[in-house]
This record gives sequence, structure tokens and C-alpha cells, in this order.
Amino acid sequence: MSLSRLEQLAYRMLGSVADAEDVVQDARLKLLHQQTPPDNEEAWLFKVVSNLAVDRLRHRKRQRANYPGPWLPEPVAESDPAGLAELADELSLGLLLMLERLSPGERVVFVLREAFELGFDEIAELIGTTAASCRQRYRRARTHLAGEHRFDAPAGIQQAMLEKLLNAVAQQNYDQVVALFAPDAVAYADGGGVVSAAIRPVTDPRRIAQVTLHLAALLAESGTVEFRWQRLNGAPGVLVVVDGALHSTLQLDVENDVITRIYIVRNPEKLARLAGETGLRLNSPGD
Repeated sequence: MSLSRLEQLAYRMLGSVADAEDVVQDARLKLLHQQTPPDNEEAWLFKVVSNLAVDRLRHRKRQRANYPGPWLPEPVAESDPAGLAELADELSLGLLLMLERLSPGERVVFVLREAFELGFDEIAELIGTTAASCRQRYRRARTHLAGEHRFDAPAGIQQAMLEKLLNAVAQQNYDQVVALFAPDAVAYADGGGVVSAAIRPVTDPRRIAQVTLHLAALLAESGTVEFRWQRLNGAPGVLVVVDGALHSTLQLDVENDVITRIYIVRNPEKLARLAGETGLRLNSPGD
């Protein structure tokens, strides 16, 4: 699929395509009900989407506080590989997950500044505050994100590491799997409380290898497994397909030729759109 500029803004804020589309639709409905059309329709919509996304994020944060297990953004496929390639670093699951650390006010300033390169005066006008306040929020956001992995590995390296991981897992080679991960690597699995997934992030390369190999063995026993390459959020990803049904997605962060983060999305609600776009049926929660 291809996200419009307004949807990209809302998706960066919310990590959900459905929420992003809802916010943009709400903004367009508000535009239709304006008695006096705005002088600059695009700027007006950008402002309304920014504020609606902040409001929805505040509500979603309360929900996510009680989310069963790690929460991951919804993976987005791109039918035109060039469409999201230049946005890979800005729409990656890793960065979107990092942005969850920020307050809604910090996040909107950070997104508008980093992704859309707006000045603080412009941001202040959009969200109804002062430029000084925006600068302060931006500084706080940068402080909260300081020290986090900001992976910028080229797509070819990410794909190569995915291939190495899949090969090592297929061979059930514990030592090879361990060697692929950084000492501080973390594995996240989002089942949404609907399907089985680790309820906490898994750390330590040895523990990650044990869990990965165990789950791969169980998966092989459940049916015919195939891995399909698919660009997700502008970066290489894998669709895990079991008996023709989408089971999960897999993506990595790579830094200094080792895996620093692994992201597995299993929540059916976050895979339904992707399954339809790729012509796959979706695993039922009992599968």
C-alpha cells in the first residue's frame, strides 16, 4: 500500500494504519463542515491531523499500558519498493517503538521536526503552543531517546543477516544463532494476548537462541512453513507462512554486523491488512 503524506504523519504518531486512516478521514470530514474554506487546505489538514493524532495517542497510551506483552507497530507493506525506501529509517518498527517512550506532546514535535523538517515556529502554529515550548519538548524527546540504537544498516546488510538467521534456525544450529546477536540484543514478539508470544522482551543472545529454535521446531511440527520476502516499513522483512496462512512477520535491526533487535508481529489484528494485500489468508487465533 502507499501512505499519503497525512497518513504518514498519523502513522508515525500512532503506529497503526487503521488509526492513521481514521484520523485523516476525521480531518477531512471536519474540512467538509467548515463554513469558510481555509486559505491553504493542505496546511489546515496537516494542523488538524497533528492535533487529532495527539488526542488519539493519549487515549491509546492508556490502552497500551495494559497491553498483554510487548506492543509493536503494525507492519506496513509497500507495493512499490521505491515508495517507502527513502523513508525506511523514519517508518521502521524500531524507531516507531522507540517513539513510544515519548509523551504525545514530545512525539508530535519530534515527528514534525525530524520527519517533516518543520521549524519550531511552524510546529508551534500547528499544535497551538509557543516556539519555546516546542524547543523544550524537542530537547526532552532527544534526551529520552539518547543512547538508543539508531540503526542505519543498509537494506542489503539487513537482508543478509535475515538470511543467516533463517539458515541457522533451519539447521537448528544453536552456536550460529547465538553468534548473530549483539550482547545487548532484544527480541520482541507481539501476540496481542490473542495468540501465543513471549509476554516480555527476551534478552541475552543465548536465551534468544533457545527461544527462537524452540519456536521454530514447534512451527515446523504445525504444518508446511515457508518464508516470503516482503519489504515492510521500507526495509527487508519476512512473512512467515504456515499452510498458506500468514502466521507472523519478522524484521531485524542490525548494527556493526550483528543483530541488535528482532521484531515478530503475530497479533492477527495487526496482520489482517497485510494478509489481504499479499493474497494470504490469516491464521486463526487457535492456529
